[in-house]
Amino acid sequence: MAYEPLESHDEYLKAVEQYQDYEAGTYQSMTLEEKMNFFDGIHTNHIPLFDEDGDDMDTSDDYYAIRDEFLEHPEQFTLDHILEFIKMLDDNCYQPSFMDTIMNIIHNIVCYYQLGGVTYLLSHLHEVPSRGYELGLFRNIRYLIKNDAVYPLVKEALTQISPDDREFVLQILEGTNMPVILGINSETRKFPILSECGDEIEMKRKAELADLISRLSNE
Repeated sequence: MAYEPLESHDEYLKAVEQYQDYEAGTYQSMTLEEKMNFFDGIHTNHIPLFDEDGDDMDTSDDYYAIRDEFLEHPEQFTLDHILEFIKMLDDNCYQPSFMDTIMNIIHNIVCYYQLGGVTYLLSHLHEVPSRGYELGLFRNIRYLIKNDAVYPLVKEALTQISPDDREFVLQILEGTNMPVILGINSETRKFPILSECGDEIEMKRKAELADLISRLSNE
């Protein structure tokens, strides 16, 4: 799970050879964990979508079938699967739509579990991999703020998570100290700040959450 991206063309050709006899529909006999490994393998080129001539392989049919199943049926996942998908995030993925799909899957699971889902997500932000900090930290928090149905649950979840986790949420909201906190070079990777791209509603909710975290810290 959570493969390192395969970047060598020669290694990709080896993967093409390995999967040349793969047959569409194989996914139907896979377990959920096997489907997740297949899913991540596609995103990281360990499992090829295209042959050496650029033509679709049968892996492509199964990838999109698994993608749709994952998006349409969040009830098949446990809360711990949220973290497994989080660990697949890669800000520099060669195909951004792959990461959009993972984010949508995460949020569908969060919404399915309601308060439990929001609380779990906020409690595991420290485990976002460094290669996926923008998606896993900033975009996850921004989604929670922007979603009208989820936002009230965020305020309730903040009362249930640990003080350290609440402080980390505040740091993500503020953004300014995140390069130091994450140990990244701010000259090459700039952590996004909500105030630089958020709309009026986002700014209002950001301030509400910051105030709530401050009050909880003083109790």
